[in-house]
Amino acid sequence: MMKNLEVPGWNQEPVLHIDATPNEGYPLRILEAYRENCNMRWMTGSDGKCEDPFYQLMNQYQEERAKILDSAIKILKSKNGTH
Repeated sequence: MMKNLEVPGWNQEPVLHIDATPNEGYPLRILEAYRENCNMRWMTGSDGKCEDPFYQLMNQYQEERAKILDSAIKILKSKNGTH
């Protein structure tokens, strides 16, 4: 039997819905929503900090994903002529 696991909170609510209008802006809206969710961080302490090594690693991965998405968004915006 599994022990009760307490899942820590986030520093912000995730983006769960985007405008799914099927037009040229749709791929960019998806990437930007995923990018916004990369700003979410696990908080394991009552003071809002993250003391748990596992969740610290998860937060680090959020930062790494953000960098990759920033690059992809920049490329897509330059190809679409938007800034």
